[in-house]
Amino acid sequence: MADKLAIVTGASTGIGFELATIAARDGYDLIVVADEPLIDAAARDFEQFGTDVQSVEADLSTIDGVDTLLAAVNGRRIDVLCANAGIGTGGAFLNQDVASWRHSVDTNITGTVYLLQRVLGDMVARDDGKILVTGSIAG
Repeated sequence: MADKLAIVTGASTGIGFELATIAARDGYDLIVVADEPLIDAAARDFEQFGTDVQSVEADLSTIDGVDTLLAAVNGRRIDVLCANAGIGTGGAFLNQDVASWRHSVDTNITGTVYLLQRVLGDMVARDDGKILVTGSIAG
């Protein structure tokens, strides 16, 4: 499995952390991303499996944040993408301010779809690669 690369978004906690653990245990090099500094500590946890791990702190609700993640790939072939980043706003929808639900939509939908579009092209061209989407509007 040498040189296989997996990207896991939302990898600092929860499902993303577990997905990254599984990928590292299976021998994938990792790029893990989250919008909080905790991603660096998570990356150190994944290193115990002996693979190369790079952490990226980026806001995947923005095109710039997704581009920051993709720049970290540095031309490597992406074998697995676990698109897990997502947030929920909680509470009654009618009581949420626009900025809150907009950030949720931009993270859970816009950023995820943009990332998928950017990664899928190469996977389709080579007829190889795997994607798992676990993030959702219900985040």
